[in-house]
Amino acid sequence: MDKDDKIVVLEKYSNAVDANIVKGALEASGIPAGVIVDSTANAIWMAPVRVVVFERDLELAKKVISETDETEPESEE
Repeated sequence: MDKDDKIVVLEKYSNAVDANIVKGALEASGIPAGVIVDSTANAIWMAPVRVVVFERDLELAKKVISETDETEPESEE
């Protein structure tokens, strides 16, 4: 797998609604994105919902969400 194919976590959110809003904004900007929800862990431990992108798109994705993001990412504690 080369760098163009590697998937990385862009941001973590406490709920799927916020994560999907960010995913939609990224896709509207032409950046392929996905949302990963571990439903079992999320129900038990409130695991974060992750928005993922290809590593090649990471910097552009960060720029897009910094300009358009109205959601609150999960804090790193």
